[in-house]
Amino acid sequence: MDERLKFLLLLNYVNANSQALAKFAALGVPWRELWSPSKIDAAATAFTEKQLARIREAESRAWAENEAERAAKLGARIISIDDEDYPARLLDLRDAPLALYVRGSLNAADKCVAVVGTRRASIYGKNAARSIGEACARYGVTLVSGGAFGVDCESQSACAEACGTTFAVMGTGIDVAYPASNRALFEKICERGALVTEFPIGAGGDPWHFPQRNRIVAALAEKVVVVEAPLKSGSMITARLALELGREVWAVPGRITDANAEGTNALIYDGAYPYINEKTFFSACGAQAAEDEGAARPEARAASLSDEERKIFDYLAANGEKTIDNISVAVKMSAADILKNITLMSAKGLVYMPSAGRYGVKGNL
Repeated sequence: MDERLKFLLLLNYVNANSQALAKFAALGVPWRELWSPSKIDAAATAFTEKQLARIREAESRAWAENEAERAAKLGARIISIDDEDYPARLLDLRDAPLALYVRGSLNAADKCVAVVGTRRASIYGKNAARSIGEACARYGVTLVSGGAFGVDCESQSACAEACGTTFAVMGTGIDVAYPASNRALFEKICERGALVTEFPIGAGGDPWHFPQRNRIVAALAEKVVVVEAPLKSGSMITARLALELGREVWAVPGRITDANAEGTNALIYDGAYPYINEKTFFSACGAQAAEDEGAARPEARAASLSDEERKIFDYLAANGEKTIDNISVAVKMSAADILKNITLMSAKGLVYMPSAGRYGVKGNL
């Protein structure tokens, strides 16, 4: 095994970052000093006693060599901070990860946005996240998120379903699906994008992992969109990190009575750009929708509606969110027929449920 990679993997194993690497490099001693110290033990001036004990114990059982073999068996690559294909944007971090485990293709994206938000997203938040994810695919913009419940997985699943490229930055080892219910989504992400983590194989979802991985989410993107977020949340941490890195922060406005909107509305008050519609946002990204994907838009899909579906679609498009009873009276159809057609239209991606019992045209998001 290449000694430089072994050196970086062992540092990564104890959660050391680029700052620790720079401190060790300043000593001017060989890499081997880390695990096979001389009488002076220069490495002791760069790392804590606990870190060095863990590193040397791991080296004694050939942990780094075994880790590389395990990664290969999982179909994952290990990209070190020295490699040419290490994401350049991560070098903006003062504490850049020394090694990344990657499943899929982490090709540098010209246009890359992060979409983040609460795990306990409202129906409005989930639909906004899906709308942004689908639009990323249509505009050819790579979407970065954390693969968690709520806003993350809604935006990433919509992007993946629309054949877009998305990167999921994990707070676990590359082999650990967290949450487990997103395993199928993670496999789909690998087809056109990538799973990315700095944590060793087998690492679980420790609480501190997720705030730490947020810096990678923020750094990989040019712009960060916060969909829904309480004032004290991981998404607000990501927004703060993004601002420190000089990234643009956008926020989806929410109702002032909603706890999930306190963070996003506060961001807008403090100067974040309001995400008011996809055209404005993606124009700011310098992106244009692919002409041959026009059929993916709700207006285009509506062209193939049945007469009954067309009546419902036109009514909702003109009048906004309505209940089944409202629609039934207006279009003169039974509630059963309304529900049947609403179900078909939802499957086509034309109609969504913004709140319990109410329906709206998805294109109006």
